[in-house]
Amino acid sequence: MVADQGVGKGKSMIDGSQFLKEIRSKDPHLGLLLEQIIDGVNGTANHIGVNPNGQVAPPPPLEALEVKANNGDVHVSLTHNSPIGKNIRYFVEASVDPTFQNVDPAHVFDLGTSRGLFTRLPAMDDDGNPQNWHFRAYPQYQGSEAGEKTYFGTMVNPTPVATGGTTQLTPLKSKGSGTAAPDGSQGGQGLGTDLRRLPLGPKVPAALNVL
Repeated sequence: MVADQGVGKGKSMIDGSQFLKEIRSKDPHLGLLLEQIIDGVNGTANHIGVNPNGQVAPPPPLEALEVKANNGDVHVSLTHNSPIGKNIRYFVEASVDPTFQNVDPAHVFDLGTSRGLFTRLPAMDDDGNPQNWHFRAYPQYQGSEAGEKTYFGTMVNPTPVATGGTTQLTPLKSKGSGTAAPDGSQGGQGLGTDLRRLPLGPKVPAALNVL
């Protein structure tokens, strides 16, 4: 029976070993059918990186994050040598704010299964003032929370990157990613921590008391 074969998965996939033996003794056909159903559900969950009973464990963190830039072109390279499942996904975040929150919330790049990113980032803001960029990255499974973040530099003091070139552009405010808040205030979540985000809209005013 398939129980928990995927790398990085949680420990609570569907396990019918405690009751299948008893069911088989009473009804062999039903026991076989239930075993096939359980194996099918667990096998599918392992392939897509989810747990039918809850969340899977996040992937182990990256070993290294490298960034190289010239004339506005940026190349980000991720090193991840740990055992992982084929359902791994990677995210890179960039911000002109070293906190990735206040002045400029993190701009999220979803790399899918790739461990490299080529992109262009402006070296100056709208007024021609130099703006440096900061980078962090993390892995995630479809059914897990985002893994631990790896910074270019350190979390306390990320290394600023001057991208070079003459492009002037002050970035628009990030809208975040996944089920995280759409105002960019919840960076570092990748696909999100909530399974579903509630609809957003104006609050319904409280009913007035009519005398």
